[in-house]
Amino acid sequence: MKTFLDNPNIDVLDAVLIYSGILDAYEAVGIELIGENVVDEYVIPKMVYYVKEFLPEVFSTRPQASELKTWLDDFKRKIEEARELETGENFTMNEIWELRAAIFGYESVFIDILGEVAIKNYVFKRIADILSAYLPDSFIFEGETTLSSLEAKLKAYINYIREKKFVQYANYKIVGESVSITANRCAFSKIHDSEAYRNSNVRFCPWGMIGSAIVASHKGKETNIDSCLFTTRGSVSKIQSK
Repeated sequence: MKTFLDNPNIDVLDAVLIYSGILDAYEAVGIELIGENVVDEYVIPKMVYYVKEFLPEVFSTRPQASELKTWLDDFKRKIEEARELETGENFTMNEIWELRAAIFGYESVFIDILGEVAIKNYVFKRIADILSAYLPDSFIFEGETTLSSLEAKLKAYINYIREKKFVQYANYKIVGESVSITANRCAFSKIHDSEAYRNSNVRFCPWGMIGSAIVASHKGKETNIDSCLFTTRGSVSKIQSK
């Protein structure tokens, strides 16, 4: 099976840490709003209904909740090992797609539990706060050695995901209180071929979510993703500050 060692231009560890940051943020918000057992009691039982659509190569049929929990726990342990060893060499391209699919599975469950309005008006604000801890300092902090303007931070972010070969094309646009993030030819866009994507169960792109975190951190205001248009290999996310 092909690993990222066969494609040294992609920084797999950074990809794993950024995506796992989104997963951690969803869980943290779920604990805040629902309780400590949110994953076992709410997410896993509901996620079994989505996982066949998001992860058909892993689960050809609807899994039992116990199977899904074991898979998710094992995946989290592998992420922690990568973080501790500071290398992602043991991850395959398929596993990065699986991690991204898990994020979309969480998203669908949280929309079911809390509703899309709550996701936009509260969950994204908290995810932005939490996700800030996973991003390079130049995207977030003010100071003499970091970037001070929102435009400079977004430019640094766009350059970062292009240089890491996560996407082949990316851009941003600022119009008043609105920011759009465009990403195309994403290295991890296999999820766009899933049944869940075709059924419009996917709402938000991780690249747009990270853009939202940068905007929220810079402005100190609540932000939400007003819309996300998916293409076969990318997305356009529109972010609004309140």
